[in-house]
Amino acid sequence: MIAFEPRRGLAPYVTAGDGGLETTLAVLRALDRAGASCVELGLPFSDPIADGPVLQAAADRALAAGTTFDGVLGMLSRFREKSALPVVIMSYANPLLRRGWEVSARAIREAGGSGLLVADLPVEEGDAMRAAAEEAGLAPIFFVSPTTSEARMTRAIEASRGFVYAIGRFGVTGARTTLDPAAQAFLARVRERSNGLPVAVGFGIATAEDVRAAVEHADLAIVGSALVQRIHEAFEAGGGKPAAAAQAAESFARELMEGIER
Repeated sequence: MIAFEPRRGLAPYVTAGDGGLETTLAVLRALDRAGASCVELGLPFSDPIADGPVLQAAADRALAAGTTFDGVLGMLSRFREKSALPVVIMSYANPLLRRGWEVSARAIREAGGSGLLVADLPVEEGDAMRAAAEEAGLAPIFFVSPTTSEARMTRAIEASRGFVYAIGRFGVTGARTTLDPAAQAFLARVRERSNGLPVAVGFGIATAEDVRAAVEHADLAIVGSALVQRIHEAFEAGGGKPAAAAQAAESFARELMEGIER
């Protein structure tokens, strides 16, 4: 049974294992305190083709620190002991296919995951992931973009649970997004066709003003590169202490959420 209905608000992205898994655990707890609606937790991957330089560097650091699939899920289990904050696992297909969709989905759910988003898996090839996720009780999530056809958008929305991910612009993560009238019209079109399914928008959101613009026609503002960079800089400046990273994450999340409260 899938029970994942994020409220309107902020959906931060964190690269698991950047600074070590103890740092990730501290950051997740900080984002929960800050009032995040849900968190997107990225499994580090060696070839993150959808990610810009900030998230690529974070994945490299996490892998160099020895981060593994099982290690991330162990950390998530510890987080889940004291928190009900929904956590969506973001991965590329290869690490999950190696284990099998069913095995991967069950392991993620047993660790306390709420949803599964696979960055390089188009909806046309997503039936096996969707079936495995739903069987395990995870919400499968798919992407739509400004050039997505009406038929494909309908298919992605119908295949998604929890929310559908609307890409605010073309390219990789990290570059700034301007949610101009055309982008807002796209989000309104997704909203119109979503049949009540929450809409999340991401790629390049970095300020409270960006968040305010994002939630005009969407429910969730996904903030990744800007947050990951803040966490890394604070971790380095703080002598590699998880508490320094957590403090930066909480402070920045509260700053971003001012855009929702305006």
